[in-house]
Amino acid sequence: MSVHITKTYNIGGLIGLRQNAVRNAAETLGYKEMSLFKFPDQYDTDAELHVRMDGIISALCPNDVVIFQHPSGESPRYDNFLFDHIRMYAETKIIAFVQEIASQRENSEYTLENEIELLNRADMFIFASETVRDYYMKNGLIEKPFIIQTVADYMTDILVTEHTQEKIYILAESNSENYSNVPINIDVIPYDEYHATEIILKISDGGMGLIWDFDEQALGIYMAAGIPVIVKKGLPCEKYVVDNKIGIVVEDYNEVYKISVSATKDSIKPYYDSVKKIQKLFTNGIYTKKLLLDALIMVREKL
Repeated sequence: MSVHITKTYNIGGLIGLRQNAVRNAAETLGYKEMSLFKFPDQYDTDAELHVRMDGIISALCPNDVVIFQHPSGESPRYDNFLFDHIRMYAETKIIAFVQEIASQRENSEYTLENEIELLNRADMFIFASETVRDYYMKNGLIEKPFIIQTVADYMTDILVTEHTQEKIYILAESNSENYSNVPINIDVIPYDEYHATEIILKISDGGMGLIWDFDEQALGIYMAAGIPVIVKKGLPCEKYVVDNKIGIVVEDYNEVYKISVSATKDSIKPYYDSVKKIQKLFTNGIYTKKLLLDALIMVREKL
């Protein structure tokens, strides 16, 4: 039995960076990459796309497990062709690792109906959060074995422990996102899978990382960079942040502003110290490795 994990190339951004984080951890466990490539597949005939899929799954054997990272960045047609070809092998299991709601992405080729149709073809799920699972379940997803990803990490050889700056960072899909109406100076860092090392180094200069939406990958990047966080109340990572004393929970930007003008090195130091205790868990991908092993155990025990 082999375990395969999908990784889409030519995609970049948050999707690419997040897939890299999971793929990198998976490879240390001996899981095999199943490489996809983003291209305008509408120009391929069905026969041509079938040929591509034959190449993609060439290492697949009966009884193997495939972890499909969703969204893949591909079209619904491409993803369904991939599932068709995986299903040609007897007793092969598909674990759909659902990292965000694809149909809610700007310019997505997916509708919610497309997503539900594809995901219902999987045998098991890993969800990025309970919130993501609840949304799909309310919209027609079939009940199947699942695991919730409690923490997203990011493997890196970088380990910075000295921080001199006092900036507020936020990770975003692009640096053009507008924070001009926010009463603080925020350093917007665009997600970029091709420059993840540079992102971590820049953030590790020092300060605090802002987590303001349901993107859990931000926590992994901030922890890898070694800086504490400010998290909006109600987000899935709130409990982890509070339990591990690695940051501050706030209600709105006004509270962020108060922190930015009143925080001192002495007041922030305890958070830095707490981050330092768990930083290597993130830089070594320990949380993701455990998640992937738990998923493998579950798929073999329950299916």
